[in-house]
Amino acid sequence: MDGFLAINKPKGITSHDAVAFARRRLKIRKIGHAGTLDPLATGVLVLGIGSATRLLEYIQNCEKEYEAEITFGATSSTDDVEGELTPFPNSERFTREELEKVLSEFIGAIHQIPPKFSAIKINGKTAYRLAREGKEVKLKPRLVEIHSLTLSKFEYPKAEISIRCGSGTYIRSLARDLGARLGAGAFLSKLTRTRVGDFPINRALPLKSILPEKIISIETGTPLPQINLTCNEAEKISNGQKIPARTNEKKVAAFFENRLLAVLAREEEKHLLRPEKVFHMEHGAQFSTRKIRG
Repeated sequence: MDGFLAINKPKGITSHDAVAFARRRLKIRKIGHAGTLDPLATGVLVLGIGSATRLLEYIQNCEKEYEAEITFGATSSTDDVEGELTPFPNSERFTREELEKVLSEFIGAIHQIPPKFSAIKINGKTAYRLAREGKEVKLKPRLVEIHSLTLSKFEYPKAEISIRCGSGTYIRSLARDLGARLGAGAFLSKLTRTRVGDFPINRALPLKSILPEKIISIETGTPLPQINLTCNEAEKISNGQKIPARTNEKKVAAFFENRLLAVLAREEEKHLLRPEKVFHMEHGAQFSTRKIRG
């Protein structure tokens, strides 16, 4: 059983808890997820099942959308409402117009420092474990892409913001940095992820509604541009060989006889496509050298 499930993760459980539930419900061990949601957060969590787990990294790199509530006037040890809250000294009030002006400064490619309480590893240990042990956590800024920030509601000290961003963006960090920029302090008080790539929240299943027949096929859910292989190309890819590039895409999902055979990566200098992941063994699609009829 291979494919994807988009679930609407409820508040109060971890992404790992959601995966564990899916494993019990579907009686399948090989299940993973694309992009962690904190227990505070709700919304779209994409699960990969069987050999589809090998495609989760590509889904994780897809564009995402969020609905966030940010509360100003205090800071948090975890940058969200679940941490230790500290009133911000001499917190400044501001208008909707001032907030919108500052929001515009965060659109585009920006450097962002991840929260100290995050799953990023430092010398083999996760940052949140080091933080819980009271050790100093220093994380380097990372380049992230924020495509749009729309202020949908504002009544100090709370603001509701719609966010469209690239992979690796921490909404908790965005809340923290907005508060710092406005001289008011801030933390993330609510968060819902409304889309991951081609998986919107209105098509996400409640966790307890997942069933084997709800699984999206690995071919349908593959998040990469697709090409169809000739018999000769499929044979070469199956044997780990490269083929001439006939697309400008950096990565493509290569299909043969309506089955995903491989993920191919483009080599710019030689104009070749090389196999990055091959699926004909794991996915159960037995490669055949017979010619395609018709």
